[in-house]
Amino acid sequence: MGFAGSGLATLLWIAFIAIWISTPTWFSHIMTWAQGLPLVLEIIVWIVFLPWMVSIWIWENPWALWLRILLIAVIALVTMGGAGGSLRRRK
Repeated sequence: MGFAGSGLATLLWIAFIAIWISTPTWFSHIMTWAQGLPLVLEIIVWIVFLPWMVSIWIWENPWALWLRILLIAVIALVTMGGAGGSLRRRK
C-alpha cells in the first residue's frame, strides 16, 4: 500500500473513531447491513474493509470494554503503521 493507501486508511480510521464517539449504534447497523448483502458481496465487503469490519465485530461482542478498545487500537495501529514499515524497507 502506497502513500495514498495509508492516507485512505488513516481517513477511514478517523471516520471510525468519529462514529464510535458520536453514535456507536451505527456499528450494529453497519454489521446488519453487511450481513444482509448477498454472500458474494458480503465477502467482498469483508475483504476490502477487513480491519474495520473486524473492529466492528469486536465492538459488537460482549467482551470487556478494555479488551475491545485494546484490540481495536492494535488493529488501527497495525493498519496505519504497516504501510510505513514496508516503505522504509524498500529504500
